[in-house]
Amino acid sequence: MGCNSLRMSLSALLVCGATVVGTATSAFAVTSPDFPMAGFATQNGGTTGGKGYSEVTVDNVSDLKSYAKAGNKIIYVKPGTYMGPVEVGSNVTIYGYQGAIIAQPTSGSAMKLSGSKNVIIRNLKFKGVGAHDDDDEDCLQVNHESKNVWIDHVDVYDGHDGNLDITNASDYVTISWTKFSYTSASTGHQFSNLIGNSKTKTSDRGHLNVTIHHTWWADGVVERMPRVRFGKVHVANNLFDSKDASYCVRAAIEADIRIERNVFIGVQKALDLYTSDGAITAAQMIENYEENVKKPQAGTGTAFKPSYSMSLTDVNTQAKAYALRDSIKLYAGATLPDPGRSPVVTPASSSSAKSSSSVASSSSVKSSSSVAKSSSSQGTVAGEASLTKHGSGSTTQTVAAGESIMEFYYTIAGATGATVTGLPDGVSGTLKGSDFYISGTVSATAAPGAYKFTVTTTGATTNASKSGTITVTGNGTAPASSSSAKSSSSVTPQSSDSETSVSSSSNKVTEPAEVTSSSSEASDAIRGTGFAPQFTVSTAGRVLQVQNAAGNTMAIFDMQGRLLLTKRIATSVESALLPHTGTFILKIGPRTMRVNAR
Repeated sequence: MGCNSLRMSLSALLVCGATVVGTATSAFAVTSPDFPMAGFATQNGGTTGGKGYSEVTVDNVSDLKSYAKAGNKIIYVKPGTYMGPVEVGSNVTIYGYQGAIIAQPTSGSAMKLSGSKNVIIRNLKFKGVGAHDDDDEDCLQVNHESKNVWIDHVDVYDGHDGNLDITNASDYVTISWTKFSYTSASTGHQFSNLIGNSKTKTSDRGHLNVTIHHTWWADGVVERMPRVRFGKVHVANNLFDSKDASYCVRAAIEADIRIERNVFIGVQKALDLYTSDGAITAAQMIENYEENVKKPQAGTGTAFKPSYSMSLTDVNTQAKAYALRDSIKLYAGATLPDPGRSPVVTPASSSSAKSSSSVASSSSVKSSSSVAKSSSSQGTVAGEASLTKHGSGSTTQTVAAGESIMEFYYTIAGATGATVTGLPDGVSGTLKGSDFYISGTVSATAAPGAYKFTVTTTGATTNASKSGTITVTGNGTAPASSSSAKSSSSVTPQSSDSETSVSSSSNKVTEPAEVTSSSSEASDAIRGTGFAPQFTVSTAGRVLQVQNAAGNTMAIFDMQGRLLLTKRIATSVESALLPHTGTFILKIGPRTMRVNAR
């Protein structure tokens, strides 16, 4: 299978005909669409990786290192943790199964490209040893005149010196749909990305052409998102919301940065102009969205115009910016399907079971459970797992029925996923990259009482657990007795073969997590968490119709994540005209689904 097989066409993502495939971020698994390569990696003849060479699947670090270094290969990496450093040769594609982790040793990199040419790296996690204020190597390195590199859908965290640096005249690099973060394993020097590593490295002039798009700098990142010297860098349609950030993008000597249509939320500074080492060529701020940015900074100069074409999402309103934010949080990281699988599989970015199956908790109130894991065929990760709590919400909080909880999340290390039990109806767990989010709106019919929940990792030799309590107040409904409480129901993630399909005559589909493997047993409604009635989505040609979702907001995006339409659903039957035939992303309240109209 060549590069074209890995970059599956969008039309292959869905069954033929006008189809709606429901994917609820708070209730069951979603998979990232396989967006095509864009940016500087498409230049200089393009980047094809191992296309045209033979394939190999590896399940041990010795084979991975051997094949990666030799190059001229397409390498599929089975689930498990592989200790680096992994040196990468030329003409190679490295593509991970869900749960494939490349770990950084105490000294050195997890993966290193040194003088490598024509490399594609996708769908992998890179686990650093922890950032500390001492001199060592980055978790992932692109170094020494490496050229034509595409790094896509990877999750890099806790790099010793940095997460991913591009240095020493490396060129034609695209980083896309990637997540950078730091956890409690890091105690300093949480500086994520460096492009150009010295003010005296004038040999970098004319090189370091880099595109970074649809990438998420999440909590723990303090600086360098990225920091640029000499390079020509396009920073476009990214998300910056690290609560720990002192600055995001830094322009230094002879940097030429085009900072375009990004989303900055709750950071100190979106841009820092560092002129102590020499003049900046340009750091142009173009149509970005900034919210609660403490120290606004105007750009300087006029940046380069890219030699490539690239579709970008407009973020000139809060709704559009939040839509891009949500898309990046959902899809950034190792969220692509396993090799050889239909794209509709369980990724490492969402929960994969019903989030409202009833259980009897110690307080005898109805509660929910969620399962999130990287793949239904996951292997065991050797070692002890850990959960580290982040976010503004407390693990012990009180909320009225019908109101949203304060969101919080746990960073998972050393495991492939997590489960949560004991949450009130309407609240669920969602896995996004290596973070397991607890969020949602408590059902208006939820019984008052204390809901003790437990989050437990999955897929490790020794799993970890964390607990908390969400107390629901206020709607006058008496708590259910233990005799009437329903038993827990665990739902195994559906494979792509058991996803619900529909006929072209009805064009309706049920939510995959709510049905069995037999599509004939499905009803015609998508049951939405937090919605009083069930709601239905259907298409007829280019006409999209939504029923029984009044009071919610509907948003339609193209497959690049650009917002096409948003409207408040005011009636029981709401229609919208899609701009053309093809595939779209539809979001109704907390639910996201794909729509294919013909």
